[in-house]
Amino acid sequence: MPWYHRIVLIFITLFIVGCSEHQPEIGKKVIANEDELIIKTILAENNNNLNEAVKILQQLYKKTDKYVYYEEIIKIKFFEKKYKEVIQESNKFIKKYPNYKLKVVKYQILSYLKLKKSNIALKIAKKTLKENRNIEMYKIISYIYITQKKYKKAIIYLKSAYAINHSPQILAQMGDIFFKYLKEPNEVISYYQTHIRLYGCEELICNRLADIYSSLYDYNNLLSIYQKLFYSTDEESYARKIIFLYIEEKKYQEAIKFIKENRLSDDLLIAVNEEAFKVTQNPKYAYNLYKLTNNPEYFFLYAVTKFDKSPKGFVNIKNLVNNLYFLINRDRNPKYLNYLGYILIDYDINPKKGLKLVKEAVEKVPNDEAFLDSLAWGYYKLNNCKKAYEIIKNIKSSDKEILKHKKLIRRCYEHFRKNHKKNRRKSKKR
Repeated sequence: MPWYHRIVLIFITLFIVGCSEHQPEIGKKVIANEDELIIKTILAENNNNLNEAVKILQQLYKKTDKYVYYEEIIKIKFFEKKYKEVIQESNKFIKKYPNYKLKVVKYQILSYLKLKKSNIALKIAKKTLKENRNIEMYKIISYIYITQKKYKKAIIYLKSAYAINHSPQILAQMGDIFFKYLKEPNEVISYYQTHIRLYGCEELICNRLADIYSSLYDYNNLLSIYQKLFYSTDEESYARKIIFLYIEEKKYQEAIKFIKENRLSDDLLIAVNEEAFKVTQNPKYAYNLYKLTNNPEYFFLYAVTKFDKSPKGFVNIKNLVNNLYFLINRDRNPKYLNYLGYILIDYDINPKKGLKLVKEAVEKVPNDEAFLDSLAWGYYKLNNCKKAYEIIKNIKSSDKEILKHKKLIRRCYEHFRKNHKKNRRKSKKR
């Protein structure tokens, strides 16, 4: 949120926080219109009239001698980028309120940094740290060293800060330096793994570790981290990443098991099975898809691929035919009719029935060359070479199977024509 909205909250706390030595009680009004002036300050800030806000704060400070008003003046000047004024006012503040130095010294240090005087900033920060060892000053010193590209020194101070409260934010900063600048991925991995083991899989750290494993193509550890994230947050986004990794590694069964165990959406199951079938052409995935969607197309794919991948034999052809009969009883799709018809014709199971089914397919889609080829092949199998040739001679397809049929049917037709001429000559002689 904008920084001036933050100040609104600060002023509200002025009437809740207690007092300090040598200071008027913060939560107690010193002047009659103090509340009114505070509200005017807030309104001025909300309207982005910062000069007006500073004027009112100066009036409040002059009348009440409360350091918090002076502190807010320094903060506003810092956010307005009036760095030289921040340094001057901070020196005055620290001289008058040495016990509250930490309230403003960071703005003084950062102002020196903005003015490209990092050595002065570092000197003040180190002196302040000696006087009061606190996390914020460790972080500021580390930041100064980063601006100077002295990353190993920056790490030393971040380690000290992390040792105080094991903050994931500080650890993430350490990790960035180790990984991006010092090129030591194993070091940051070790820190992150230890933190996770001791304090659990906090999203910030686990996601940073996941990014590192991803950059190193360490998919086993990446999968482990996403599993920790998923089980600690129950967010589907992490589940999707887990499933994606399983698919990348072609571990389709593990992906399906994971989805089912965690009762995730059927959409994910469908996506995994579709990818698995596309890559492996394993009929079980097509059957899974049929069960999930009740889409006859998936049953067709199941029946066909099961037959294609099985040893050829009577039992398997019978299974295929039974599956296809089941399918056309549900859906008289011309593709299914043609396929079953062709099987009945080509394997000499029942060419007449096959031809009937193919005719139905052709009636629905008259110009499909595959269907016309099946029709011609049906007539050929029933020894009607003339009819077969009349159909197939107009097919322009370069498909090998169709070209083979065309050759056989033309030979049959020419033989038929030759015999027909002979018979006609014999008939004339009689």
